[in-house]
Amino acid sequence: MPLDNPIMPGRVDWTGENPGILLKDDHDNFSAMALFFRVSWSPAGQGQLLLLYSDLQSTHGSPSRPNVLIGDNVELSDYLMQNFIGKLGAFRDAKPYKHLKYQPAFSIRSSGDPISHRYSETISNSDLVIELVWEDLENPRMLELVPEQTGTKEHVMTTLLVPAKKGKIIVNGYPLAGKIGSRVQAGMETTTAFLYFSETWVIPEE
Repeated sequence: MPLDNPIMPGRVDWTGENPGILLKDDHDNFSAMALFFRVSWSPAGQGQLLLLYSDLQSTHGSPSRPNVLIGDNVELSDYLMQNFIGKLGAFRDAKPYKHLKYQPAFSIRSSGDPISHRYSETISNSDLVIELVWEDLENPRMLELVPEQTGTKEHVMTTLLVPAKKGKIIVNGYPLAGKIGSRVQAGMETTTAFLYFSETWVIPEE
């Protein structure tokens, strides 16, 4: 059956993958936050980027708990920081946000299978090897969200969500402290460890 309106009006901001892991402490506060981007199209081109807050109480973190921005396209990093990440309150309002400096990645690779038990992204540079791990993956859910349901409050967003019951952020072989929590997205209960595939952000027409 054809759709009544097969073309979504508006301006495409970017499209790709956007998995993340948000760890919480025993008081239900965030202890570490990671967002990974594998962008297949944007006005700043293609590329990959990791934003990691290992220590939300300091600006720069430490060698064992770094606050870093690592990628393979500096123009894309600037674009996402200004036009997307900067509109996500939890990341924009965190103490490290304004102090992050872009670092080039030496290697970025994924492993595992999102239809199996485990999936991971590994990002490295001269000083760091950071691994994001999602385990106990749930069945996929297709989402189509209007602006008031998204983190930016400006975009229409479509995506395939694969929630995970377990997640780890590993820095140079050592897992960061914290545990996966629950969250609600568009009225649906899910977790703070998530894989987003085929994610497209569109600025709707006024």
